[in-house]
Amino acid sequence: MKRTIATSKNRRGAMVPLFAILLIPLVGMMAFSIDVGYMVVVQTELQNAADAAALAGAEKLQDLFVQYYLPQQTQQQDIYTTATTDTGVWASPVYTAKQFASYNTAGNVNIELRDVDITFSYITGSASQPSSYPTVFPNTITVVARRDRKMNGPLDLFFGGIFGRSTVNMTASASATIYAGDVSSLQVIPGVEAHILPVALDVNYWKNFYQTGQSPDGTVVAGPNGAPQLHIYPYPGNAPGSFGLIDVGPPANNTPAFRKWIDNGETPNDIKYLLNSNLLPVSPTNGQWWKCGPGMTSTLTANFQSVMGQANLIPLFQPVSQNPYQAAQNTGSSATYDIICFVGVTVTQATASGSNMDISVQPMAVVDPTAVILNPQPAGPTILSAAGTYQTTFVSAKLTQ
Repeated sequence: MKRTIATSKNRRGAMVPLFAILLIPLVGMMAFSIDVGYMVVVQTELQNAADAAALAGAEKLQDLFVQYYLPQQTQQQDIYTTATTDTGVWASPVYTAKQFASYNTAGNVNIELRDVDITFSYITGSASQPSSYPTVFPNTITVVARRDRKMNGPLDLFFGGIFGRSTVNMTASASATIYAGDVSSLQVIPGVEAHILPVALDVNYWKNFYQTGQSPDGTVVAGPNGAPQLHIYPYPGNAPGSFGLIDVGPPANNTPAFRKWIDNGETPNDIKYLLNSNLLPVSPTNGQWWKCGPGMTSTLTANFQSVMGQANLIPLFQPVSQNPYQAAQNTGSSATYDIICFVGVTVTQATASGSNMDISVQPMAVVDPTAVILNPQPAGPTILSAAGTYQTTFVSAKLTQ
């Protein structure tokens, strides 16, 4: 019997059609993954632009907040307008937010913001409400950055056309809030100086100024911006040998030391001395006795003039007695002030005529990296400082969304 042996047929090339069929979805999946990855990258870039814009805008709210609540402020509506609309100047949070957004790109497009996509609100804890003049001054700015048909154009996809969608709309939002609190101490940061004017001021003068706009002599004197300014020298003038100067570092009895403190601020070594000498922290219930400096001289006028318009801290003291009034304890080179807190100011006037000298300040927002602020809160008219007045010291603005 003859056995028949089956032979296999040649099947070369049978996989080619199958591979060609499977290649179509594989290419589609690859194209889809490329577009999805690109969208993730652009969304991150868009979020970075929104975050940067919100933080930059919020920083501008700090000084406007202080200006808005200045004593006898007659231009609150103008300040509110500057705070909530694009006035074309860097003091405007809207203008600043738009500029910082434009420094960022998303999908190789510089991000421009619409005015209607920049809004303001006032938050306290977990509650939030829209800001409105004159009821509520904002402490929060919200920014919406877009890559859509409303602004900057939709994002073009590489392979989206395969699936019938060649573009995609994208948005990112961010909110930033200003936080304020009391400066109770300083921290040493290598290479970073604190900015504390070496002039002490009676806390009661500060309180009275916020209530009435009056300086210690009972007069109301307008500063360059039309709001009242506060004379810090020659008041108080009854601390023998000091006349308001105070050591903000190792004891110094010479004018050059105070000139450096006014011009350049306090060095890390100065701060270390204050900490090691237990002169910090301070509070209304735990004041520390800081040494008075030498008598004020007109040679310091130019130094005070050089820092006009700049933000500085100034220490406030509790006087030893009110009746009779005594600012400091002891006399001469042994005199010391009971420092209880710090507030933010800027020098608005520094003049001298012979032995006469006149220095005035106005409240100003201060954000000092060396300042220690415990438990900062969203800035608002109900969050008062240790001096019992509106806050002037802030931490850097925080993203809250």
